[in-house]
Amino acid sequence: MVSETAASLFDLAIIGETAARDFYQGLANKFCREKNISDFWKNLATDEMEHAKILEDLRKSLTPAQLAAPAEREILQVALENAKIQIKDVLDLVKNLNDAYVLAQLWENSEIYRVFEFLAAKYIVSGAGERMVRLHVTTHRKKLETFLLAFGEVETRKNIRAIDGEPIC
Repeated sequence: MVSETAASLFDLAIIGETAARDFYQGLANKFCREKNISDFWKNLATDEMEHAKILEDLRKSLTPAQLAAPAEREILQVALENAKIQIKDVLDLVKNLNDAYVLAQLWENSEIYRVFEFLAAKYIVSGAGERMVRLHVTTHRKKLETFLLAFGEVETRKNIRAIDGEPIC
């Protein structure tokens, strides 16, 4: 059983960000034969590791009393649910580039970001730090918005097939 502390919430949030990295890296692998597409997903995976690092650094800046404080129950429940996501199962749904785009949009608007944004808002004390995190998250999300310009219409994306199973690239 997970303790209901801020420390546990940070641990779960970092797990969520690492899962997001694995999701995007999995998409990069599924499209490794298309360098520009694979690089796009790798770039988002890198962003997710930056999110995890932000959380790790923020956690390190807190006092033992802050880490031992009770976590907000609703956010903790969200984080616990996020930790149950099986990335392989999600990636198995991707048959073409359009599937990847739709799932990425869902991922970007998921509860994983709710936990990240909650922790950033609650524990980053300087206005500059909070602005930096918000700018990073906004920039990350805007990258997905550029996807449509870079990779075409729905029918075009549906015709770009994902590698099924383990990629050999």
